[in-house]
Amino acid sequence: MPKESKTTEDATQMLAEIEAFESAYGYNADYMKDLFARSPESFRRFRAARPMTMHYDQLTAEAYFTAAITVMQQEDCSGCLELNVKMAKEAGVSEQLIEQMVESPERLPAELKDVRDHTLNCLGAGAIDEEVALRIERHFGEAAFGELAIAIVGVRIYPGLKRALMKMQSCHMPHNAAGE
Repeated sequence: MPKESKTTEDATQMLAEIEAFESAYGYNADYMKDLFARSPESFRRFRAARPMTMHYDQLTAEAYFTAAITVMQQEDCSGCLELNVKMAKEAGVSEQLIEQMVESPERLPAELKDVRDHTLNCLGAGAIDEEVALRIERHFGEAAFGELAIAIVGVRIYPGLKRALMKMQSCHMPHNAAGE
């Protein structure tokens, strides 16, 4: 097959994947399309990193989505927050727990409050509290703590990419933990 034809097929497939994702979640992924249009190779690298952002084998879905939702509340628009809520439901996280994550995090179980606090501290809202980190590691395990670190860092790629591509215009940014 000629290289140009293969490239066209790859482009068609990648755009179809983005559109399928948008359709499945009712999510606007224009920033992904924009990245692909600007630099297909950059999009391929972004795409290759996406599995890292959803990696949790030892970490519970509840802990993973506590971190992901916390990141989105601090760094992204409501669209990505809503997307993570849908994904949490899809992963089997209870409606009540999701509501606590979003609306009343002070009501979260202690181990998830720790996950939220650690996430906020990693986002720069405070110093890293070693006691909180140790409690998380004791409760969930060493491997899960490593997965939590990857989750916190990984999900930040989405709001960061949107901002870098100047695609945040239509988003309403939440206030950060400092209320700014």
